[in-house]
Amino acid sequence: MKFDHDEEIIKDRLNNIQTPEYDIVSEVHKKLKQNDFVSKKKIIRIAMVTCICLMLSVGVLAATIPSFNNIISIVSPEIADILQPIGKSSEDNGIKMEVVAAYNDDEMAVIYITMQDLIGDRIGESIDLYNYSLSKGGGFNAQVINYDKASKTATLRIQVNGGEKLNGKKLHLSVSSFLSDYQVFDEVETGIVLSDIKKTCSKTIPLNTEHVAGGSGNLFTIWKEQGIIQVLKGDQKNIKLPNIDFMHISNIGYIDDKLHIQTKWTGKGKDDHGYFYFADTEDNRLDINPSTIPFGIDESGNTKDRGEYLEYVFDLKGIDIKEVLLKGYFVSSGGYTEGDWRVKFKLQSVKPQKEARCKLDFGTWQVERIYISQLGVTLLGTGEYDDTQIPKVYVNMSDGTTEEIDFVTSFNREEKIFLKYIPNLPFDNTVVESLNINGKQFKLD
Repeated sequence: MKFDHDEEIIKDRLNNIQTPEYDIVSEVHKKLKQNDFVSKKKIIRIAMVTCICLMLSVGVLAATIPSFNNIISIVSPEIADILQPIGKSSEDNGIKMEVVAAYNDDEMAVIYITMQDLIGDRIGESIDLYNYSLSKGGGFNAQVINYDKASKTATLRIQVNGGEKLNGKKLHLSVSSFLSDYQVFDEVETGIVLSDIKKTCSKTIPLNTEHVAGGSGNLFTIWKEQGIIQVLKGDQKNIKLPNIDFMHISNIGYIDDKLHIQTKWTGKGKDDHGYFYFADTEDNRLDINPSTIPFGIDESGNTKDRGEYLEYVFDLKGIDIKEVLLKGYFVSSGGYTEGDWRVKFKLQSVKPQKEARCKLDFGTWQVERIYISQLGVTLLGTGEYDDTQIPKVYVNMSDGTTEEIDFVTSFNREEKIFLKYIPNLPFDNTVVESLNINGKQFKLD
């Protein structure tokens, strides 16, 4: 069979593609031969061959990325349809980072990466990305989904909000440090008898909240408005907690009828942290959350903006302190590794969405539009989102089955509320017939 110039170019390109289980050249040759007598359809033939090349190129690319198939085996074969192979890597400080694959819709993106230690044991199953960024999108979170001890490789799933800003764009993922070797200390018995703590006579020192770094809880906003507040005088006690050598209780007492627990963090871990909580006599955790404020103390005993102290403040009004126990949850990271890992890649959105206009009133906020992609269901609204009243969402399929989605994440953008319901696995939105939201049915276009 003779080939014209265009066909010769295609044949040469095909000869350079390695497909162990598929004789691509023979198959395309057959296609060309079948169409040889229809010379007037040359344009169609070239277009067909080009499509075959494109389809096989994706398959070839996936086949040449072992970690791509590994992601599918770790997560589920059901994500293969939407997973985009990327296979771009960066290496520094003896550690290789690879962006293996990803998928996204208009609301979110999921990126799978691997971190492999080529020369040591700095990566374990508790690896936690510490400093990392993506050039577009926001609301990052990363979690380990697998660790292979033999190859010293951790696989992580990074979820990013703001998918429409990622679609078709060149992205830059940068990681400059990570933590590892975490130790978790849960249900730590403090041994403190709350009824023994006097509610008067606590020695205090003033703290100017104007420049303190961080803080949390309902009281923190009030403290910032007050400017000068009182905290416990430092280092009046030294209460050690079992098996914990990176922090201790440096004072405890009441100020303005609120329980203050002052802690001093002296460990070398980059991200040592934790909290106290209360449990009843049957060891059930009580919903009593503290406000916190960090600060330092200088050699003269005066407070300063930054330092190694963190004070927890509890409002125990209405609580019988004789019936509760003070416990703790603490975490220490033993490893901190720095490097410069950067990868550029591009994302392409999954199948187009189905949507419906609607009017749903949830009191503090209203939904005006709902839509669905393979990655989940989105309720788009305005107002003030109330996370204590999360709408129930069921997806009705054309075969009569129904799937409830109970994993929900929310975020705000441009004064809009996005409530995203994410299923355990992506579903085929082409067979979704309708949605049931709090008992109301909505057809999708």
